[in-house]
Amino acid sequence: MSSSTATSSRTLLAALLAALAVAEVVVVTGDASDGVRYGGGAVLAVAILAVVYRLSKGSSAR
Repeated sequence: MSSSTATSSRTLLAALLAALAVAEVVVVTGDASDGVRYGGGAVLAVAILAVVYRLSKGSSAR
């Protein structure tokens, strides 16, 4: 993978991470029922962990 592509990929993952973090806050603090808030929050938390793992895996491959 070229340096430009790797940088672009990390930038996209960082943007996704920011969007997921905002979505997590919105879901958990929203007016939805507890099941929706906790279920949606859990799904988003797993997605955040997956993105963080992918970012850390990419930076350690250098």
